[in-house]
Amino acid sequence: MCEYYFDEDRALAFKINSINSAFVYEEDQNNPKTILVHTNVKVTNFKKEKIRRILSETYPTDMYDFESAEKEFSNKLLAKLIDGAKKISEQEYETIKAKVEASA
Repeated sequence: MCEYYFDEDRALAFKINSINSAFVYEEDQNNPKTILVHTNVKVTNFKKEKIRRILSETYPTDMYDFESAEKEFSNKLLAKLIDGAKKISEQEYETIKAKVEASA
């Protein structure tokens, strides 16, 4: 499930996929050392530029579990990206996207 945001000041629309996490194991060891948390982000601006990126961060397993790592990722990394943007519906996002593509 995706979340959608729009920043009027920067004229940016964000589509953020669900946050995923997985253990990262070191070679020849059965115990995970870190948790990799990641998501796909698509940013569209009114200059018709589209940017797709995978945002990721690792968290040590001795300090975080999946839930707390994902919460930290969302509160720190994603919050910086969408700072100033308001949450919008998928329909609003598609309307903005259509306006950008129509002016091509």
